[in-house]
Amino acid sequence: MELLTREIANTYRDRAKALPYNGMQDIGERRALRIELQERCGVTELEAVNIINGFHIDIYCMKYLIRAREAQEGKTEPEKKKRRRRYDSRY
Repeated sequence: MELLTREIANTYRDRAKALPYNGMQDIGERRALRIELQERCGVTELEAVNIINGFHIDIYCMKYLIRAREAQEGKTEPEKKKRRRRYDSRY
């Protein structure tokens, strides 16, 4: 997988702009473009949709740059806390 860069993100955004307008729906060619970006850079579905629509590109690029640096330095990602449902004693 490649590291997400501004150049890659802007390329996909520009390719999406060239597609026919369909209300920015994730269908057809736009969906194929999103899936291609996800597979190429390992971003989530929501991030890929936002990148294609031109939103938060700098934030996502910085996020994956930080992750790559931390992985290179050997830092592990913190474990996510398990969420437990609180039960109300009134029931």
